[in-house]
Amino acid sequence: MSGNKKSSVFSKNEHVQELVRISGELADIGNAAGLLSWDQETYMPVKGAEARAKQLATLAGIYHEKLTSLTVKQLINQVKKLKKLNIYSAALLREIGRVYRKENRLPKKLVEELSEVTSRAFDVWQKAKKESNFALFEKDLARVVRLNITAAKLLREKGQTVYDAMLDDYEHGLTEKEAERVFREVQPKLTALAKKLSKITAGADSKIANKGYKWEKQWGLGMRIIKDMGYDLEAGRQDTSAHPFTTGFGTGDVRITTWKNESDLRPALFATIHETGHALYEQGIDPRLERAILGGGTGLAMHESQSRMWENMVGRSEWFWKKYYPQAQQAFQALQAVSRQEFVKAINVVRPSLIRVEADEVTYGLHIIIRFEIEKDLVRGKIKIKDLPKIWNQKYKELLGVTPKNDREGVLQDVHWSHGLFGYFPTYLLGTMMAAQIFATAQKQIDVTNLKALREWLRVNIHQYGKVYSSSELLKRVTGERLNPQHYIDYLEEKFAKLYNPQVMNSKVTMMMTSV
Repeated sequence: MSGNKKSSVFSKNEHVQELVRISGELADIGNAAGLLSWDQETYMPVKGAEARAKQLATLAGIYHEKLTSLTVKQLINQVKKLKKLNIYSAALLREIGRVYRKENRLPKKLVEELSEVTSRAFDVWQKAKKESNFALFEKDLARVVRLNITAAKLLREKGQTVYDAMLDDYEHGLTEKEAERVFREVQPKLTALAKKLSKITAGADSKIANKGYKWEKQWGLGMRIIKDMGYDLEAGRQDTSAHPFTTGFGTGDVRITTWKNESDLRPALFATIHETGHALYEQGIDPRLERAILGGGTGLAMHESQSRMWENMVGRSEWFWKKYYPQAQQAFQALQAVSRQEFVKAINVVRPSLIRVEADEVTYGLHIIIRFEIEKDLVRGKIKIKDLPKIWNQKYKELLGVTPKNDREGVLQDVHWSHGLFGYFPTYLLGTMMAAQIFATAQKQIDVTNLKALREWLRVNIHQYGKVYSSSELLKRVTGERLNPQHYIDYLEEKFAKLYNPQVMNSKVTMMMTSV
């Protein structure tokens, strides 16, 4: 693909061109709503929440009306009759046909209500989290759950469960049965590794935790790193928010956020690297696709593979810090008596913890499995909203051996449910597995320690295609095989064997793995 905006990758057929034009208008509406949502999470005054909910609902209604119009239906039918479509026009038809079918099954009133209710719920969630009081959020969450279940029942295809329909919104074709199969395969291995590594790495971060790290210097180090990663700051910006996220309004405007923590260097730094991984994906899409419904990442699992790869396989590697540790030591007095080797071990401590976004690479997957199990039962009606804090705490005790002291560090820690994003969480673990598989392939083809070379390799092999291919198709094109979770387990074992004593590490892990 070329980045030439003047040429077109689509068929010159008038019906195809009209679909491209309309999908561009739909993208504009969606981006306008996205910009309002970005503002809501960054700079909007507290008292603007009520009006913002109405504004977002209005835009959701306009989008719905335009997408479900007779004109779009007729154009889809006309393009279906064409015998020869190139890969881009075929992808356009596939994607707009899919979103048309979904949106057409939802009444406009439900679409507007969902938008308004989730906008309000986000505002209430922020307050509830700040006060660590789930009861404040309970009623709003109940409305969000009810409306999402109503929508999923209307959207599900024959043979799909309600939760399948939710998963499909974030990773097309993903089912709860498939997620269960993959998670069941990796859970005992992650549990065994976590038990072993939490003993080996215990206390390795004592020299860097709970120290003073001035925010301005954290910001400066993070900005230096993301520039080197290739993040185009003329086509993006970084701000702070209650929960780090990435949002884009086309390849020329992709924004990220991070969060502040002056007692620990890790949360903001790795959030910044993580979100930049997402942003590089969006900035790397062929500009000719951006106003044709194909101009975004294909599936959230593939998107997450990019952020998790940069955050962990790059950002927590020993080779990465050979370049950046002298700069970190210069910026932070707390690190001046800490060797690079000690620092690398400190940022790779394995410890069962409460907060998902601050979890280590090994236990992170267990955080996702907990959320997956809760969401399934919630959607099936096996869990009552009021019991969520208790159930959340029980599962953390069972799977990770830790118990939240309050709702803030427990059931209220994630923003997703306030936005109605049920089915989103499983893509985080699937994406992490994809990351290991993709990174293993990249290592065979290029010098991954060259950040610009890695960014370019990802752009050529993944980013530029937008939604032309599905996540599973793209993964197979790049790596030669479909998702293989063993790459993830191999990556973890090899990484920690290098960081610690290989003989002790390998013998004990093998023993624990075979005893599971």
